[in-house]
Amino acid sequence: MSAAREEPTGRGTTAAEPTVAEDAALARELADATGALLLELRDDTVPGIDREYRGDAEAHEFLVDALQRHRPDDAVLSEEGTQDPAPRRGAHRLWIVDPLDGSSGYGRGGDEWGVHVALVVDGALAAGAVALPARGELADSDTVAPLADTPVDPERGLTITVSRSRPPAELRRLAAVFPVRTVALSAAGVKTLAVVDGQVDAYLHSGGQYEWDNAAPAAVAVGAGLRVTRLDGSPLPFGADDPYSPDLLIARPAVHDAILDILLR
Repeated sequence: MSAAREEPTGRGTTAAEPTVAEDAALARELADATGALLLELRDDTVPGIDREYRGDAEAHEFLVDALQRHRPDDAVLSEEGTQDPAPRRGAHRLWIVDPLDGSSGYGRGGDEWGVHVALVVDGALAAGAVALPARGELADSDTVAPLADTPVDPERGLTITVSRSRPPAELRRLAAVFPVRTVALSAAGVKTLAVVDGQVDAYLHSGGQYEWDNAAPAAVAVGAGLRVTRLDGSPLPFGADDPYSPDLLIARPAVHDAILDILLR
């Protein structure tokens, strides 16, 4: 491990359960601190794959250790941790984290990578934060600015962010109804904050993800007033034994309705 970092100021074990605002603040602090660690660890003289492995491992250790200190009674699901569902099954409070989302981009020295920290309470998203350290961006579900809802302009169409490696086949169905422009990005947090910031109208993905990919981005998006569902309109699952999730759609309500209206025909 690198030299010890300043510990985020979260609450330890108390008699009362933390508030949603306190959990969101801790998620933000931990995402920010983990991102700062990853920036320190990135060494351009080291081969990219080795940077990925080191970043994944040390970010996981740092983040999980911090959660154990500040929320010792809570369960944790991390991409880099155990996938055995038994320790988290039935947990009242479950932290779902991706210590390094977009590790290949991190290894290549790019800026499309981030840190995800989310809390699920009784199977429902309660708080979350996304840090994009190389871009200087940080957002949490409690303090994120709301995005105004505006109707879809059929002449202008939609700008949709999609995966660089797995663009969704559903784009063809949308393009048959109105103009569609795509913005290919890597990492779920990067794509989600592009919607939250109003750079694009929607984030559409149908190539499969896991809860650690989308829990924190979904929490931030919901905090900004966006709608987050699967492509059939059902809620994203959180806290399941199998953390796999096939698809998702994140957009402001009017855009979300317009897209689902087409996809569900």
